[in-house]
Amino acid sequence: MEYKPSPQPSPSGRGSKEREKDSQEKEPQNKYKQEKDNDKSCPPLPEGEGLGVRAEISKLAGNNRQIPKVLLERARELRKQQTPAEQILWECLRNRRLLNTKFRRQHNIGRYIADFYCHEKLLIIELDGSIHANQQAEDSIRENWLNSNQFIVIRFSNEQIFDDIEFVLHTIAQALIP
Repeated sequence: MEYKPSPQPSPSGRGSKEREKDSQEKEPQNKYKQEKDNDKSCPPLPEGEGLGVRAEISKLAGNNRQIPKVLLERARELRKQQTPAEQILWECLRNRRLLNTKFRRQHNIGRYIADFYCHEKLLIIELDGSIHANQQAEDSIRENWLNSNQFIVIRFSNEQIFDDIEFVLHTIAQALIP
C-alpha cells in the first residue's frame, strides 16, 4: 500500500481554486426562491391592502414594533422597580401559570406602557395605585385609545390585589376565555 499525502489547505483557509469553480457552476440551492423571483404573474398587493387587524396590532404591540428609546428604557426601569401589588400579580401570571397563557409585564404598546399584556388575547391588565386617583382623565384617554385599537383593558386597584387575589385571577381568566 502506497502512502499518498492529503492535499494541503490553501493558506487563506478557503480551499482550492477547483472547489471555488465547482461551487460557482452548481445550480442555486434555493430553487423556490429563484422561481418566485422570476414569477411576475402575481404582482404585490397595493400598499395597505392585505393587512388585517392583527397586522396593525402587531405594529403597535408585536415583536417588530418600533419603540422609542425613551419608552424602552422606561419599561425596563419599571420592570426593575415593581410595586408590591405588581409583584404579587406577576407571580400568579408568569410562566403561563394562568390558563397556560403568556403574559408580558411593562410592555410597550404604541406610546403607552401596559402593566401586564397578553398578546394572544390582546388583553391589558392595569393596576391602579394611589397615583391613578390624580390621573383619571389621562387614564380615560389612554383606555379609549387602546380600546379603539382592539385591545381589552381590565383595571384593578392595588387593594384588590392585596385583599382578593382570587377574584382578580377569576376576572382575568374570564377575559381570557372566548
